[in-house]
Amino acid sequence: MSVLERLDEIYAIAQHRAGYSPEEDAAHELAAGWMREAGLEVSRDEAGNLFGTRGAARVWAGSHLDSVPTAGKFDGALGVVAAIEAAARLPAAPLAVVAFRAEETGPMGSKKITTVPDAYLELHIEQGPVLASLGEPLGVVTAIAGQARGFRVFEGRADHAGTTPMDARADALVEAAKFILHVRECAVPGTVATVGAIETEPNATNVVPERVTVSVDARSADGKLLDALIEEIGFEVQWKSDPVPMGDAFQAVLPDAPRLVSGAGHDAMFVPGSAMLFVRSLNGGVSHHPDELSSAEDIALAVDALTAALDRLVS
Repeated sequence: MSVLERLDEIYAIAQHRAGYSPEEDAAHELAAGWMREAGLEVSRDEAGNLFGTRGAARVWAGSHLDSVPTAGKFDGALGVVAAIEAAARLPAAPLAVVAFRAEETGPMGSKKITTVPDAYLELHIEQGPVLASLGEPLGVVTAIAGQARGFRVFEGRADHAGTTPMDARADALVEAAKFILHVRECAVPGTVATVGAIETEPNATNVVPERVTVSVDARSADGKLLDALIEEIGFEVQWKSDPVPMGDAFQAVLPDAPRLVSGAGHDAMFVPGSAMLFVRSLNGGVSHHPDELSSAEDIALAVDALTAALDRLVS
């Protein structure tokens, strides 16, 4: 069975496979069967992460099988089935294929890893348009961006929308709108910043907004740039992660491939010795959507690269 056929089978279980749901369970059972067919011994840890192991495995490859409600078929699942295919091509190699639990809501499974491998390789779709714009099928990930998430609150005064003169208003939403533009202007090259959620009170069409809370998501692969961005924006940080550099396992087999930073988080953030390879995303780089797409030709190249990298590491 081909990699694409296996992706179709996983997607047929359900588009939305929430972490620790029956749908994710079913995907794990399907993958466990494929692992056995590849000559791997199947086991699970206390977090429910699925492993297909051969020998004294110090090298892992894989990704996740859970998905968001509006998912396409490639995010996460490609990394798992590609790793199974690579393991089947290396029948004597001591390695492990892993399907982590609940990446989309944490990640929850990879955060609970206690065994330290020498290397973990994750093949993943880019989820963006950079490789397509460069005309390149594959890209080596150099780092996963650090993230800071939080909020800013604006206080005003609730007034009647029809009887309060414009120059007498204390409109919290107007001040919030200025801040949203400020967030965008603060994002210098090498950083990104987003306001994605706005909560307005009292949230009535005929009342001047009294209180507005806006979210802030700031990211950079450079820790100093991220700290400077947080300070420049000025918001209350609720959660922050540092940038995570990736290993060079794929650089050795793809010396001429573009180097990219991952703006999205991945299981590789939490596993020591991680290296990541991106596969070109088509359709404008759309992801977390049914139109998510990578070509069969690009996927074949990616599986070849993953197999070669694993072979080098276990030899």
